[in-house]
Amino acid sequence: MIRRARHPFAGISAGWLIVIGAGLIMFGAAGSRFSFGVFLNPLTEEFGWTRGSLSGALAIAGLATAFLRPVAGWLADRYDPIKMALLGTTMAGVSLLGLSQINQLWELYSLFLLMGAGFTLASGATLTKLISTAFTRRRGLALSLAGSGSAIGETMLVPTSAIVLTLSGWRYAYVLLGAILLIVIIPASYRLLRTKFVPEVHGRDATSDGRPDNAAASGASACAWMPDDGMSLRQAARTPLYWALSLGFFT
Repeated sequence: MIRRARHPFAGISAGWLIVIGAGLIMFGAAGSRFSFGVFLNPLTEEFGWTRGSLSGALAIAGLATAFLRPVAGWLADRYDPIKMALLGTTMAGVSLLGLSQINQLWELYSLFLLMGAGFTLASGATLTKLISTAFTRRRGLALSLAGSGSAIGETMLVPTSAIVLTLSGWRYAYVLLGAILLIVIIPASYRLLRTKFVPEVHGRDATSDGRPDNAAASGASACAWMPDDGMSLRQAARTPLYWALSLGFFT
């Protein structure tokens, strides 16, 4: 009698697979984004660009993130947030590969603009919605665990980029970062977020393997200040919490 091999994700509930997949995207996005500091000296020495002109690329990426984040949130509401996050990761990976071939300052600026847009789609604007949909009772824990992927990515990918840069040059370091996103992060996160071996989690608490959450089933709201089916922008703007969060992110 031939037994089917047990799928490696079979014993993990859908919600935690989503947390791992989202954390993996944050790992690659944050680690790649904050590696720019190790490239400053090599770019300055090779092209003679000033640190001010190089920092302008970061400013462009930051402005792109600021203006496009509401768009990313709208796209996550209207379309599949998984597709948006994977699209953003792909854009960032392609941008990093492109950075390995730059020779002009405008090329640096253009690619950082594209990379900023990509990282915006692969940020909390889309991933938070995905995780919040899967969890009710342990939503805070799930969000914090996924968010820790950013710190881990910075801790691991920034020094890795510095080592490769020292041994092989800055162009190879950018190739490595792009390859990590395109070859490792995207396939692995897609497998985790789109796995067919777990139950559907939309509207359910996936920490209980897809069974409806007890609080939701009884009609009790998980948060007293926000209904389970969400709030419109106009409703949210009437709450102090909305303005506190907005002020924090603006700062």
